[in-house]
Amino acid sequence: MNSNKILIQSMAGLGVLTLSLTACGGVETAAGGSDFPTKSVNLVAPSSPGGSTDLISRALASSMEEPLGESVVVENKAGANTAVGTKEVLNSEGDGYNTVLAAESLFAITPLFVDDADAKTMEDMTVVAPVSVEEYILVVNKDSGITSLDELLKKESIKYATSGAGTGGQFGQAALFSLADKKATDVPFDGGSAAVTAVLGNHADATATQLAEVRAQIDAGDLVPLAVFSDERSEYYPDVPTVDESGYDIDVQQRRWIAVPSNTPDEVVSTLRDSVETAKDSEEFQEFLKSNLIGEWEGDASDVTSTVDEDTQTYADLAEQYDIGGK
Repeated sequence: MNSNKILIQSMAGLGVLTLSLTACGGVETAAGGSDFPTKSVNLVAPSSPGGSTDLISRALASSMEEPLGESVVVENKAGANTAVGTKEVLNSEGDGYNTVLAAESLFAITPLFVDDADAKTMEDMTVVAPVSVEEYILVVNKDSGITSLDELLKKESIKYATSGAGTGGQFGQAALFSLADKKATDVPFDGGSAAVTAVLGNHADATATQLAEVRAQIDAGDLVPLAVFSDERSEYYPDVPTVDESGYDIDVQQRRWIAVPSNTPDEVVSTLRDSVETAKDSEEFQEFLKSNLIGEWEGDASDVTSTVDEDTQTYADLAEQYDIGGK
């Protein structure tokens, strides 16, 4: 029988079942996802090339291809603390071919600093799977002579570099200096590397950024780590205390997950989820995480939603109590 013909089979009591057999042999359901994927999947890294978001996206995409059975193409869509690329994906068709590595700071922190009438929320997406978690570390220039957080807080005033409005590094430092009742000035830069360069050039007293962005300078002795903004010490820098150990209850980490538009069919989400989880367990991806000082975010999709909701409330309470925010 020619595969282009329409096969109609009458079934007593069940009506008429119609299947369209295409020349390529694929069968599509009403939801459009039974054979997903049949072409390459796009993974948007909503940042510039070279940063953590970009690196994680590329490592994950490479490890997803085998279990998914199709290529995964990473596309950088930078702008507005990941808002540009994230919005583009969440506004696209929910067919599974457009995915994004979403960042918690965009949903839990950015709204405290930036008014955006078109801002996306967790309700605008379906979470596929959690991927990674990164700690923020506070560093100063070795030439400052400062070797502890207490010494930094003894300065009459502090200029701290940030990677932009609404980022975790900005919020962590703003919260810390507010809780410490210190006169501190936010010096914004376009990205974490620029903020680090400012501290290296003595144009700012300190900056808080993700571990991977300052590892080389710390190991070389050019930057001195003072504290991490996590509830426990970093496994990569176990000698560096948490800010909580100095009496400041602040836990700010950058968490990332794969997301798709909210109307993506369940069977498509399930296929993507299986491929992401398999990719995370791969030796290649685990080695990537270790070499870049990035933690794996274990758990399931519901953990992402509950964690973001809890952190959003925590940050909002801190912002209200200590007048943190730039809107």
